[in-house]
Amino acid sequence: MRNILTDQPVHTSVSTDEKGESESLMENKTCSEQIIKGLKIESLLFCLDTGKEKYLFATEDEAIEQLKKLDKGSINPDNSQIVQVNTTGNVWKLTQVPWSHIAVKLL
Repeated sequence: MRNILTDQPVHTSVSTDEKGESESLMENKTCSEQIIKGLKIESLLFCLDTGKEKYLFATEDEAIEQLKKLDKGSINPDNSQIVQVNTTGNVWKLTQVPWSHIAVKLL
């Protein structure tokens, strides 16, 4: 299970000339040389909102697994939800996953 928020690229500075000015390593590399970290998705991602914190996942099952693992004190039952984000096309579509569907997968 991967959390997109913890898989962000690290930008390291290195000295590039005699004056001591620095440049980002990410700017110096071509796309094929860059190490890209993050959450790779097809066209859907899932946001688990506990009412206190938000987590992003590539699959609905990963979001539900995280919900199972969380401490009950860290979840606000009145504001919790899992939202499906469809990134197809120019307009992204948000759809809340029904709690009845989540409940069946939690069993």
